[in-house]
Amino acid sequence: MPPDELVSAGLAHARRWALLAALLGFAAGWTAWALLRGDPAALVAGDLDPAQRLAALRAGLAGLVVLPVVYFFAARRLQRPLAELAVTWNHRLLLLAGAPACVLLAAPGLAERRGFVPLAVSLGLGLLAAATASGWRDVLARQPARPRLTAGLLFALGLAVAALLVHLGVVRHHALVSNIHDLGIFENVLWRSLHGDLLATSLFPGDTFNGQHFAPLLLALVPFYALSPRAETLIALQVVWLCSAAIPLYLFSRRRSGSLALGFAVTLAFLVSPLVHANALWDFHDLTLAVPLVLWALWAHDGDRRLGLALAVGALLLAREEMGLVVAALGLFVALDGRPRRGLVLLALGLMWFILVARVFAPGTGVGAHADGLRGNLAEATGYGDLALALLANPLRLPLELLRPDKFGYLLCLGVPLLLLPALAGRLLVLLLPAAAIFVLSGNQYVADPYFHYTSFFLPAVFAAAPVGALHLQRWLGGPRMHELAAGIVVAALAFGWSFGLPGGSFRAGFHPVPTALTEAERERHAWLAGLARDLPADACVAATGDVGAHLAGRRCFAWFPARLDVDYLVLHREDINAKHMPLLRNLRAEQRFRTFDEQHKILVLQRNPDK
Repeated sequence: MPPDELVSAGLAHARRWALLAALLGFAAGWTAWALLRGDPAALVAGDLDPAQRLAALRAGLAGLVVLPVVYFFAARRLQRPLAELAVTWNHRLLLLAGAPACVLLAAPGLAERRGFVPLAVSLGLGLLAAATASGWRDVLARQPARPRLTAGLLFALGLAVAALLVHLGVVRHHALVSNIHDLGIFENVLWRSLHGDLLATSLFPGDTFNGQHFAPLLLALVPFYALSPRAETLIALQVVWLCSAAIPLYLFSRRRSGSLALGFAVTLAFLVSPLVHANALWDFHDLTLAVPLVLWALWAHDGDRRLGLALAVGALLLAREEMGLVVAALGLFVALDGRPRRGLVLLALGLMWFILVARVFAPGTGVGAHADGLRGNLAEATGYGDLALALLANPLRLPLELLRPDKFGYLLCLGVPLLLLPALAGRLLVLLLPAAAIFVLSGNQYVADPYFHYTSFFLPAVFAAAPVGALHLQRWLGGPRMHELAAGIVVAALAFGWSFGLPGGSFRAGFHPVPTALTEAERERHAWLAGLARDLPADACVAATGDVGAHLAGRRCFAWFPARLDVDYLVLHREDINAKHMPLLRNLRAEQRFRTFDEQHKILVLQRNPDK
């Protein structure tokens, strides 16, 4: 077709393609300038000088011109009508319309200052990606399925994520960001268990961990801890175990949705999730042990693997006292999912086990040990009966609590990377009932903080619900949509991970940001502290402040300062001593109960005075 005819034919149908092409071209040009030459923080603040504004406009206009010109030469080379080619490629390049939003994601710290903005951006980019993928449907339909390559890519990604998280976890620990609560507690439990005192710890009343939580599954970690009895071993074990949840998640997602692409997308979203990373890096917690087990139980049920289901459920019941309720919720789902007899057995087992733990095995755990955490919402709650009564007597409590800005934002952090598909999962959402009850009733503000380990209650059910929700949506839309939804999840998850994760500058694990490398002073301090831990007599009783305590917990008698003072040594980090501790320290010195043993790197070591 001659160029003049090509142009005239294209212009005759310009209303079908020209406006969208201009928008896509302008967005691409402006975004290229903003990321390469502009300052994202200044753009977000609207703080551009006249010269910058002119440069931004020129870049946008250049993109606006370039894209139609590219369409023209492509149509001429391929001998296709310009309007037809432009319409096709406008659809395939639709994601460019959201390119300016990438500037928001590049602005450091935006997630912490204006969290709902990157949430909206991540969801919007994901939906645009899904719409864009529909333009590639014919191309994707011709591609053969490659399950081995897909599994290999996810396995490599999982190894890379695990290696990075182990590195960050060790750096975080060596930088004194970890704490006696909870890394020190769990190392003391495993050290005592390794030396014959099963589930014992001198940090809790009664010299037992069962006074606070019931988690006999911790004993399964003792052989691994025995290979290298250090806090770093627990950090690595937690990271690897949590990342291994990607395996049952991939198997369940692929089987339940029937889509290799969706299984890949959901698993990728899990591996790049800042919520998973924060859970893995926030010291060590028994709750995290449950995440892979719930997913293995779902996979075993879905494939009718009775032995696998029994093993997963048995281990899950031993993970922590609340897991009886999780197994009961699993049983309710199984019953609704076409296996009523199996479901009722699991429901009864979960409830019976929960009652046994609460009344017989460890009656002081759960609400009994942490009643204060409930009184923010329930002034007189002292037991599980009070909690059940509070839920049943006021059904409005659940929706009203979930719509609080902090808690609603938390739920969006769970759902946005998955395009909110978990909300469409139907009966599988009953798995969230125990999590929702804890989420609603707890007065602990950190339960609604996505950077703490309490996400363990939500993560397995939410990610498993995504492929189920996608399947329901596809049925409602009446056509194949899995590739589009997979593309949307990948883009939304990557955008969310960038903004709320380490690159966005807002990421933290627990209370503090995660350091990526140690300074020379921090290396020297850690080497000295590790030497101190080796040199202190093995039979000595040691009390320490929180941040150094996680480095000294591998001993029989260990305590937190100032909870206990009848010890042989006090190891006190001056930066972790607050004004409330100063009168106590002055009294100890005045009474000459302790004498200075050593002091380096602002860490004071006091030894009990034998004369006192």
